Amino acid sequence: MTPSSNCYELLGVAPSANNAELRKAFRQLSKRLHPDTTSLPRDEATRQFQNLCEAYDLLSDPVLRANYDSFIEQESNLINQKKEPSLTNIEPVKFSRSIGVRRPLSGGELFSLLLLLISIFLSLSLGIFIAFFKGGNLDFTPSWLM
Repeated sequence: MTPSSNCYELLGVAPSANNAELRKAFRQLSKRLHPDTTSLPRDEATRQFQNLCEAYDLLSDPVLRANYDSFIEQESNLINQKKEPSLTNIEPVKFSRSIGVRRPLSGGELFSLLLLLISIFLSLSLGIFIAFFKGGNLDFTPSWLM
């Protein structure tokens, strides 16, 4: 994506658009700009489609969108003040996804972990129970060690 392009303009939505509007705009434009379905030259279509995907990825993530909005606001303030942008006036903003960012586990994920722990506990209990009633030795030595 070129630095001068605005993600909102690229998707054709207002800055106040919600996720449903973003998704709808992305789907319509992606159908029109996909390299396999457009009449544009392949290289141009690929470039435009990649820009569209990057813009949608950026705006669909709430954290990245907030960073992007603050960056746009800083940029517009600099233009309004008619100052030359310098490195001391603008803080660097990263728009890439952070790998180390943690989010709380959802209810479904917690329930899955609970079921996993219960199934492990029941499997171990069942194995010990069966071995106990069969009269098996819990201190078993493999035959290849003998």
